[in-house]
Amino acid sequence: MHVDGDRIRKLRKAAGRTLASIAADTSLSVSFLSLVERGISEPSFDSLMRIAGSLNVPMQAIVREVPDASSPAEQLSGGSGVYRDRYVTPETTRTIQVLEAMLEPGRRSRVHSYTHPEDEECIFVLEGELEFTLDGTVHRLGAGDSLVIDPRLPHSYANTGARPARWLWISAKR
Repeated sequence: MHVDGDRIRKLRKAAGRTLASIAADTSLSVSFLSLVERGISEPSFDSLMRIAGSLNVPMQAIVREVPDASSPAEQLSGGSGVYRDRYVTPETTRTIQVLEAMLEPGRRSRVHSYTHPEDEECIFVLEGELEFTLDGTVHRLGAGDSLVIDPRLPHSYANTGARPARWLWISAKR
């Protein structure tokens, strides 16, 4: 998944918004947003959610999938693990987005918990095991389990099982 800076600029201008107004909504700097729109900088997942929320569009509207004949999912690698995701929300959706995610066994979301504003989220585990830590409380989830979270509270997740964990990450605007 890659940010489509040109699409962000077009959506912002169509809405009659300035970089300064988006910056005020997202707590991101005007200069950073300008770099994103020009394709010079790639925002984090958290920043993408903030930008999409400010523009009142699903995150899928501001990213473009990189075609890969071997897999429909984008693989993200970091110091904390291997994570794959793909959007399954129709582009016309305004207030909800659904992401299908997968995490390899023994891997975690990141070293530290994180937060992000403006959305309510629900995790629904499709396969495997997911250990979700929300504001210091550990929730162990298996296939068929769900958890509603306030993303403004610190959270992180890990795959504690022996096989890949796959879940739906459903976000809705408040």
